Amino acid sequence: MNTIYNIIYFNHKPIIMSPKVIIPVLCFFAFSLNAQSPQKQTVTFQGTVSELKTGNHINSATVLVFDDMLKEQIATTTTNANGQYSVQVPKLARYSVKAQKATFFYKDSVLVADGNNVKVDLGLAIKPGYQFDMTIFDKAYDHNPINTLKDCKVEIYNNTTKEQELSIDKLEKSTFHFLFSEGNHYTMLVRKPGYLNRRVELYVNVNGCILCVDGMGINEPDLVALMTNDNQTGYMLGTIDLDSIQIGKRFQLNNIYYDFNKSDIRPEAAKTLDKLAIFLKDNANIKVELGSHTDARGADDYNLNLSDQRAKAAVEYLTSTQGIDFERISHKGYGETNLINRCGNGVTCSETEHQLNRRTEIKITGLTNSDPLWNKSLKQIIEDPQLYRKVIDQEKREKSLSKNK
Repeated sequence: MNTIYNIIYFNHKPIIMSPKVIIPVLCFFAFSLNAQSPQKQTVTFQGTVSELKTGNHINSATVLVFDDMLKEQIATTTTNANGQYSVQVPKLARYSVKAQKATFFYKDSVLVADGNNVKVDLGLAIKPGYQFDMTIFDKAYDHNPINTLKDCKVEIYNNTTKEQELSIDKLEKSTFHFLFSEGNHYTMLVRKPGYLNRRVELYVNVNGCILCVDGMGINEPDLVALMTNDNQTGYMLGTIDLDSIQIGKRFQLNNIYYDFNKSDIRPEAAKTLDKLAIFLKDNANIKVELGSHTDARGADDYNLNLSDQRAKAAVEYLTSTQGIDFERISHKGYGETNLINRCGNGVTCSETEHQLNRRTEIKITGLTNSDPLWNKSLKQIIEDPQLYRKVIDQEKREKSLSKNK
C-alpha cells in the first residue's frame, strides 16, 4: 500500500509529514499562536456632556476618543437625549476624550485609564448666540397648550454659511429648540398640510442687528428673552403661528397706502409688495385676489374705478418685477364700500384716519391639490433664483443702510 505524505511549511521551509504526525503538529501550532496573541483588553468610557454654566444636558453632541499619541481617532459616538454617552475602546496607556457640537466650544480631556470602566463628564461652553425654545400654535386661537400644532415640517437655513442646519420632516411635538449663533442670518420655514407655510428671518449681530426677528407670532409677547454673559448669550421663548387655509379668508397688507386721488405704488408700498411676493412663493398652492379700498371722499363711482386701478397697479408690480404668475392673482376695486372706521360721506376726519381706509387686502380664492414646494428642502427653495433669494438680499441691504443712518 502506498503511504500519502503531507507537506506543510514552517518559516517558508517545506516539512514532509505523515498523516499520523500532521494533526498533533497543527494543534501545537494553533495553541502556540493563541498563546502568543491573547485577547485584547478594552476600556469603556461613559459620561455626560452638559452646558458648562447651566448644567443642561446636550443631546446629539459628538464624543471622540483618540489614541495614546493623541493623534489617531479610535472611536466616536453621540450623546442621547439625556446628554449621556458610552463607547468601548482598546486598552492603551492614555487617551484624549473630546466632545463637540456646533454652536459650542469643544472640550477635551487627556487621561490615563484606571480600570476597565472610566467615567468622563465634559462641559461645553456655548458660543455667543441665542438659544430659542419655539412653540407652534394655530393662529386662530389663544396661546395655550390645547391649541399647539404637532407634526409640522421645520427647517432652518443659514444664509451666511449657505448650509441647512435643521431638517425635521415631521415634528412629533409642538416645540423645538435651536441655537442661533452670532454673526449669522437664518431663515426658518415651518410647514403643515392645511396651513399656510410660515417663513421667519433671524439676524444675530448681522448688519447692525444684535437680534432682529421678522415674522414670529401674532400675540404678544412673541419673544421672552433671558440674557446672560453681557448679552452675548441668551435663552428665548418664542411662538410661531400658522394660519389655516380657507377659501375666502382675508389678510390686510400693512403699509400699502396710496396718495389721495392716485394709483401709483409708493416706495414703502413696493417693499411690502416684495414681502407679499415671498408669501405667495412660499405658498405656491394658493390663488388670491388683491383688493383695493379707498376713503369716502369723492363720488362713489369714481372711487370704485380708482380702487380698481390701484389693485391693478399692485398686481402688475407683482407679476412684472417679482415673477408672480398672473394666473394666481387677480385684482378688484371695492371703492368706499368697506370702510373700517367712522369716516363715511360728510364726516370730518383727519388725513391719517382717511388713509386707514385706503388699504389693500389679500383674499384666498383658490387652492391646488398639492403644494409644489412640499418635496423641496428650504435650501433648495432659497437657492432657487426664481424664488426669494432676491428679496432676502434686499432685506440685508436695508438693515445695513439703517445701521449707517
